Formats: sequence, C-alpha cells, structure tokens
Amino acid sequence: MSRTLITVTRQLGSNGDQLAAALAQALGIPLIERQIVESAASAAGVAVDAMDEAEKAPTFVERMLEYLGQHAGGFDPLTDFTMEGGAGGTGLTSDAYRHLVEQVLHRTAEASDAVIVGHGASVVLRDLPGVLRVLVCAPVRTRAQRLQEFEHISGETAEARVREDDKRRTDFFQLYYKVAWTNPAVYDLCINTARVDVSTAVDIVKAAHAQVAAAS
Repeated sequence: MSRTLITVTRQLGSNGDQLAAALAQALGIPLIERQIVESAASAAGVAVDAMDEAEKAPTFVERMLEYLGQHAGGFDPLTDFTMEGGAGGTGLTSDAYRHLVEQVLHRTAEASDAVIVGHGASVVLRDLPGVLRVLVCAPVRTRAQRLQEFEHISGETAEARVREDDKRRTDFFQLYYKVAWTNPAVYDLCINTARVDVSTAVDIVKAAHAQVAAAS
C-alpha cells in the first residue's frame, strides 16, 4: 500500500501553515510540526522550552509567526521514542540537536502517513520513496502585507521580519545541509501563494502526490 508522506517548507507569510493544515484535513492524515520539538525534548530529557531555545541557537530558524492551523488528532507515534545512544540532556550542542531532530523526523516518517511541516524535513527525508517535498512561497511584498495585517504592525517592520526570517533560514540550510533552501531543485513542487489560493494549492498538492505515489 502506498504511503502518504508530504513535507512542507514555507516562507514566513506564505500561508504555508494554513496550506499544510488544510492539506492534512483533506487527506485525513496527521499534521506534524510542534510534535517534532516535543518528542526531541522528551528524548533528550529536557523541557520543551529548553529545546525551543536550542532550536533558536545562532544560525537556526526562529519559529514562524504565522498562525498554525489546527493539528489533526489521533497520531502519537513519537511518545516512546528515545535518542540513539541515550538522552542528550541539557548539554545538547547544535549538531547533537540536529541529529536528534533528524532521528525524530525519520521515526515519524516510518510510523504513519503525515504532512510534516518545517524542521528541514524536505532535505532530511529526501531519499525516502514516495515522499512529496513542497515549498510554499510568495514575493516579499505579499508576505510582508500578510504579516502586517495579521500582527497589526507597520509595513516596514513586517518587511524587515520577513527578510530576517529568510536570512536565518538561508543560513540554517546552508550550515547544516549545504543547500539553498529556495532552490526549486530541492523540491518536487513549488507553490506561489500570491498566484494560487490555499484551496487550489491543496488540490495541486494532492494531484502531485498521486503521481509520486503511483511512480514509487
């Protein structure tokens, strides 16, 4: 039986979180984002807040400010996961943290069908058969306008935050994976939400996944 495994990488203000949530709901499969950090924290034997701080270490992406749609329920494949070689504890280095997150991502992909958002999953899981890797993007101006409306901030502040988030993501993917994260060749499908609304994008991703699943 073919798997349904879709990774979503999104630019700040691209509506990627909304798209991922709508896609998971349409497919009837779990939406996995926050659970990755929670499981990594549990495996490392540290508080989630501490793992959040590790995720915010220099060169790592700060958490997206966009609203994350409601997670699909009924999926908990990570609760019994432990880090290979033992817990990392509070002394986790950035490299050890990345290794742990990668373990959690692979365990998640093995455990269930899922839409996995962020955490470098599109690169980490790129060699898995049947995975569809999606980039959700939009021009800076469009994304800044959305963030301005959502956060009730000035246009200048919104654009600065969008550009800073782009830079941090660029640094992160280059540091750990030596890839340009907005390079279309890294993905199977790129969607510009300035041209395509979320509902239409969901249909596009579903159709693309059907082709990938049939070919795998």
